Amino acid sequence: MLAAFTGVLFRLGMLIPLPGELSLQNIRHAHSHLMFFGWAAALPLLIMYGKVKLLLEGKNRGLKMMYWSLWAILLFGLLSYPFFLLFGYHPVPVATTSMPLSVIFSGLVLIGWYLFVAGYLLVRKEVSEEDRNPWFEAALVMLVVSSFGAWGVAVAQFMNLANPLVGKALTHFFLACFTEGWVVLSTIAILDELFEFSFDSLPFSAATLSALILLGAPLTFPYGISESLLTTPMLLTARVGGLITGVSLCLVGYTMLRNEELPKPIILWPLALLLLKGVMQVVASVIPSGFWLSDHALRIFYLHVLLLGGFTLAGVAYLHKLSKLDIRSFTGVALSIVIVLVSLLFLTRLWPVAWSGMWVYYVVSGAAILPAVALGAEWWKLSTKSVQISNEGTEG
Repeated sequence: MLAAFTGVLFRLGMLIPLPGELSLQNIRHAHSHLMFFGWAAALPLLIMYGKVKLLLEGKNRGLKMMYWSLWAILLFGLLSYPFFLLFGYHPVPVATTSMPLSVIFSGLVLIGWYLFVAGYLLVRKEVSEEDRNPWFEAALVMLVVSSFGAWGVAVAQFMNLANPLVGKALTHFFLACFTEGWVVLSTIAILDELFEFSFDSLPFSAATLSALILLGAPLTFPYGISESLLTTPMLLTARVGGLITGVSLCLVGYTMLRNEELPKPIILWPLALLLLKGVMQVVASVIPSGFWLSDHALRIFYLHVLLLGGFTLAGVAYLHKLSKLDIRSFTGVALSIVIVLVSLLFLTRLWPVAWSGMWVYYVVSGAAILPAVALGAEWWKLSTKSVQISNEGTEG
């Protein structure tokens, strides 16, 4: 909700003067970091922890590490938010010195990731082969790999490297591994936890498809670099990586969709958007790069299809099914997200210039409010249901 409302603030900042020292760039940093570190990283880890906890009996050192790492990730993710919002990556005056607190707290989130992975490795041997989720395990690998890019950016800044391509490459290596690897794999894992899918009809197993995504995701990092800085080998690498991950994702989506027992009312929304993301990635890997590399708005749309669309809806669907809520509130969240995605298309080259105008920005700003409100309503219902279940358990 907080990340969504920050997105609303960013859109409003394009229409009206921002209060105080707020800037669009800092608001964007606060929005993206909270979405990445506080939501997209934390929720799958929480779901994974819950599953492992149910499988294991009694106290376990690894389980405790996973538990406290979740608190650390949430705490430091939230602590970094106001500093990104007000100062971005810039240092903050502290006593007689100044420190980049937003960067420091983000780094502590990464350490929380390592702590969770270490805890899982300690308990993994106690979890049977059948109970292990290959999608979650592959996602954890990508989470760790993505962190190397984040640390690399900090090292490059510390060493004050003159080549701007190094910093950009490392930044987008982190983003590619995180979004195309961690987010994609953990979204599939959440959907698989919602309803166990069989990949027997395909010549590829779940382990093989997850390995292909592991291979392809890091290769897509050049897509985020400015077209003027891209070399032919870098673009070719990105195209190969995009094809590998895109086709693998389409195969996963196809397998899930053709299952006759698919609980369509709740899973179809995130699955459809995840498939759309896969198709877009395949198309982008084969068409001329000039069509979309310079269209920043189209990249924003693509990123929101994955993070706000496929991932967020998969996570909300999991929480929704766990609490056994009425389907109508989930449908409200899904519709609000689809409206936002459609509104983002108005800013891209796909929308005719002759039909554009200032009205587009008002529509996009108004649409951005809808998911925040819908998620707020969903959060209220989840909280109420949680209290109900707790009371029933106490009375029983």
